[in-house]
Amino acid sequence: MLICFATALFASATLLFWVQPMVAKMILPLLGGSPSVWNTCMVFFQAVLLGGYLYAHLGQRWLGARKQAVVHLVLFAIAVATLPIALEMRPPEASDNPSMWLLVRLCLSTGLPLLVISATAPMLQYWFSRTGHSHSGDPYFLYAASNLGSMAALFGYPALIEPFLSRTDQTRAWALGYLVLGALILACTRILWRSGGNGNDEVVAPLPASGPGTALEILRWVALAFAPSSLLLGVTTLITTDVTPIPLLWIVPLALYLLTFVIAFARRPPLPHRLAVLIQPF
Repeated sequence: MLICFATALFASATLLFWVQPMVAKMILPLLGGSPSVWNTCMVFFQAVLLGGYLYAHLGQRWLGARKQAVVHLVLFAIAVATLPIALEMRPPEASDNPSMWLLVRLCLSTGLPLLVISATAPMLQYWFSRTGHSHSGDPYFLYAASNLGSMAALFGYPALIEPFLSRTDQTRAWALGYLVLGALILACTRILWRSGGNGNDEVVAPLPASGPGTALEILRWVALAFAPSSLLLGVTTLITTDVTPIPLLWIVPLALYLLTFVIAFARRPPLPHRLAVLIQPF
């Protein structure tokens, strides 16, 4: 059970972070390699990720695990009709706003499959919490598997995918990976149904001793969550402006950003918490 859920999470994250440099490379002939192109792509990807989390959260509250699984599989199947990913290869008109032009093209070409994949990680964790597994009370350690998949995609793309596959082959391989992920989600759904997970219950996850917190505390944590994301984009822009706007320099800060999630959410963190806090500023 654990291997199945962890593999599905790893695969979904790999696809999600494989598509980011792939789509950015597809855009280069149209808009060039300026830092603003990558930042606009990042805004789109982060907005889709947030939308996927919202979809997963509302599905959990309104449908429960079993019905949510059925709805997600249907939406997953509908998204197959949009594959393989293809961007309109016509540059924007001189009068167009290039950022808005890019956001619209990204929505039309990749929006639905990315929304489905973005929702997969929190959704699978919720399903895992309903399976009765010995670790189901705290499923968040599975984030380590998904973030390792993200890092594998980010480093694997410039080293293994981009040098050896044409753009067409890359999109076809990504579509094949999407179908494999669908099979893994179907397997997780079968486990969920066989385990008798009650779709009407909330996630049984331990809360801190102080409770969920006041509205002010929640807003504070939301504001803190904006900080690393903003710094990620700001640092990447500075590096690619002062050095050179090559895709590899887009990937390195994002990989470091994801590494912090691996350390934070792992059940057995690779670094002691105190040491991680000491080295993080550097």
